[in-house]
Amino acid sequence: MTKGENIYKRKDGRWEGRYPKGRKTDGSIHYGYVYAYSYRSVKEQLFEKKVQTSVFYTKSKKEFHGTFGEWSQIWMTTIMAPKIKDSTFASYKNKIDLHILPFLEHRPLKKIVPDDIEQLISQLSGRLSASSVHVIFRIVKSCFEAAKDRAYIYSNPCEDVTLPKVNKEKVRALTRAEHKAIEQVSLQTKKGLPILIALETGMRIGEICALKWEDIDFQSSIIHVNRTKQRICLPDDSGNKTQIIETAPKTPNSNRFIPISLKLKKSLLTWKEDSQSPFVIANGDHAIEPRTVSYRFEQIKQQLGLEGISFHSLRHTFATRCVELGVNIAAISSLLGHSSIKLTLDTYTSSFLEENRIAIKKLDGLEF
Repeated sequence: MTKGENIYKRKDGRWEGRYPKGRKTDGSIHYGYVYAYSYRSVKEQLFEKKVQTSVFYTKSKKEFHGTFGEWSQIWMTTIMAPKIKDSTFASYKNKIDLHILPFLEHRPLKKIVPDDIEQLISQLSGRLSASSVHVIFRIVKSCFEAAKDRAYIYSNPCEDVTLPKVNKEKVRALTRAEHKAIEQVSLQTKKGLPILIALETGMRIGEICALKWEDIDFQSSIIHVNRTKQRICLPDDSGNKTQIIETAPKTPNSNRFIPISLKLKKSLLTWKEDSQSPFVIANGDHAIEPRTVSYRFEQIKQQLGLEGISFHSLRHTFATRCVELGVNIAAISSLLGHSSIKLTLDTYTSSFLEENRIAIKKLDGLEF
């Protein structure tokens, strides 16, 4: 049982959750109970019940009288859970539990003011990167905005809060010499296949791990990217802290079709002959998870003496080579599965520098 949750494991194997249902005539709390065979099911039922009770709401006025901790649980379980992926839910919950609740959990929702949020941001900025602080801030702001939309608070205390400036780190692309070296090694072993796929398609590591042979049309030389794998923090009844899940790609635009180069097609067909799994990247008949692919990449990287790059650098390298070859920005954006062309431009601004120089030189030679 987590402190303050009132969820217990019964001797019959079921989970029992207790919630305040109302008050008796003597003023003491009258409790209601819910039961299920999974911890998460009880937790979800529990907060649905809490939403409906007068302990948290005065129905005639539709007011919320609970703490931020109580509201955040209701917001997550009844408002966000039905419309976000499990991986997103787990990410939100992890950030709320670790970074927001320790500071705001027991504060009455109605009494939280901008100064409280400023203090929260200040505390987070002392131990987290600016980009992480921005992500956490967006979550807490959305939580308050949902309360404001329901008239449980008059204004969102996150408005006009000053955030630390984010200095976006640039991902380094491989030089052409590094590209050639790592490609040669990758062609020699099946452990190098994920690297080759990333270099030739720009696919994300989770998309590569989730790729199945059925997603590849060898006749048309096209890969259909329609799923991804990732390890998320999603505790289950057995006490596991993380799980590997398979979901739809990162964004709607990430569900895409990518033409296969002759080099990649030849390599895929070679390894397909010995495959015993529906997954392209596998160990026997089992799919391999992203962190195993990352570990194998680190081994190959060390073998070649490459520094300052990660597996994600391979995706960046693919995009950079496309820019160098003069590929249309809209086509690059589509191949990468970006949500917008603006994102592609913002991400690869430095890669377009040479293209910009050529454009200016052409303008220099223009006669009127």
